Parts: sequence; structure tokens; C-alpha cells
Amino acid sequence: MIRTSTTHEHPGRWRGRARGLLPLAFGMLLGALAMLVGLAQAGRLSPREPEVVVALGQLLDVEHRRVDLLIERGDVAGAIAALEALRRQSWPDHATGGDVGVQLRHDVYGRLLRLRLDNPEVSPVEPTALLELADEGLGAEARDVDANPFTARLTALRGEVLEQLDRDDDALGAYEAALQMNSELLERELQESP
Repeated sequence: MIRTSTTHEHPGRWRGRARGLLPLAFGMLLGALAMLVGLAQAGRLSPREPEVVVALGQLLDVEHRRVDLLIERGDVAGAIAALEALRRQSWPDHATGGDVGVQLRHDVYGRLLRLRLDNPEVSPVEPTALLELADEGLGAEARDVDANPFTARLTALRGEVLEQLDRDDDALGAYEAALQMNSELLERELQESP
């Protein structure tokens, strides 16, 4: 080993500096770890299996275009059937797909529920079944995802179904929850605007 005059003459000086930097480095590491845990709990980190979300996004893009074409041609029954087929597919859970996976599910269920509410004569469904559809679509993860337009819309549609069932207090609660999400989205957008 080649010793320079600095390392040979003042070996204790480097140990002193290392001891002073050690708490700083440890604090930075602890802070980064706490941030990662917080982001993971908030669902803001990328999904555990991003390829699942990418594949789901591609599938939904194609299927939404197909639904658009069916509606354009006046085939609402076909559009509902296509969305029902998507509903029956396997959806990633929150841990696997993150917020994005849940939001994509809320998008599909919201579109299906809107079509069914706007076209009650096409493949009729009782309001109790529509409420089950809304609850199935929202799932337990709805409370865990960040405010987004898809969850807000599905929550508001749930309120519309509750209103049909003469459950006005529950409908009001759903409308208020959707309004709160939309307010958060608007506030976030205004903060990001120059």
C-alpha cells in the first residue's frame, strides 16, 4: 500500500470526519426509507407488477374503442355486453396494480353503470343489481386510492342508484364523497397551473 503524507501523518483526522458524517448519512437513509414507505402506502409508487397494468391498459384502450364504435352504430346492447365481458375478467388487486389498476377498474364499471342507467330498456337490470354493480366496481380499495375522476364518477353513479332505491341519505353521502374527490382534483389542478 502506498501511503501519502496525509494518510500517514493524520490518520485520526479522517476517522473524526467519518464519525461526523455517519449520523448525517444514517439520517438521510432513514429519511429516504420513510419517504418510500409513505409513498408505497399512498399508492403512489409504481405497481408491484407494472406489466400487468400495461397489459390491462392496452386491453381497455382497445375495448373502449370497440364500445365507442358499437355506441356510434346504435348497438347499446353490444356495448353493454362488451363492458360486461370486461367486468368478468380478472382485475389486479391494489397491491399488484397500485392505484392505476384500481382506477382502470373504476373507469370500466363507471362506463357500464352509466350506460345501464341511461338505457334501462336495454337488457333491463333492477336497481338493487345496479347497486351491487357499483359496489363491486368500487371494491374495498376505493378508500385507499388517491382522488381521481374515475372513482369520483363511479361514486356519484352509486349515489344515483341509491336515489332510485329511495335511500336518499345514503345517496347524499355518495354525492358528497364524489364532490369531495372532485374538489380535491380541482384544487390539485389549480395548484399545478402557472
